[in-house]
Amino acid sequence: MKNWIRFIVIFLLSFATLIGIIVFYQAGKPIAKAEETAEAKALSDGHLAEVSKSYLMNSDTPSITVLGKDKDGRAAAAFVPDGEKGEVTKVLLKDGISAKEALNVVKEDMKVKKVLHVHLGQAEPGPVWEVAFTGPDDELNYAYILFKDGTLWKKIMNL
Repeated sequence: MKNWIRFIVIFLLSFATLIGIIVFYQAGKPIAKAEETAEAKALSDGHLAEVSKSYLMNSDTPSITVLGKDKDGRAAAAFVPDGEKGEVTKVLLKDGISAKEALNVVKEDMKVKKVLHVHLGQAEPGPVWEVAFTGPDDELNYAYILFKDGTLWKKIMNL
């Protein structure tokens, strides 16, 4: 009897783990497909010649930031709107502040316990660095730093 109980418990745990893995895999598929489509669009439109990384950026309008190099070998970012509407825009990374500089601006102004990510994206005033971090009380915070000059544009605190 003990062996049957042990077998059933192990079987149920294995089954639950398998279902969990499948659910997480399926949940990531739409984002991965959108990123793949955005990368292809940035390449086909000639904004980038080589792609190194891409990620989703939710701001006023969701877009996918595709990082890479242009045809001249310069580091650049293309902002591809999520969906059919909107124009793809491009910035050269040398024309603005770096992610490290944006993070330093946030650290000077606010108390940062842990940095979650620093992403470049498109917002109302133009390209911005989105810095997501936790503060001393482990609350989620966002700070948006203007790409061009490094000034703090907007912050969302204590979520």
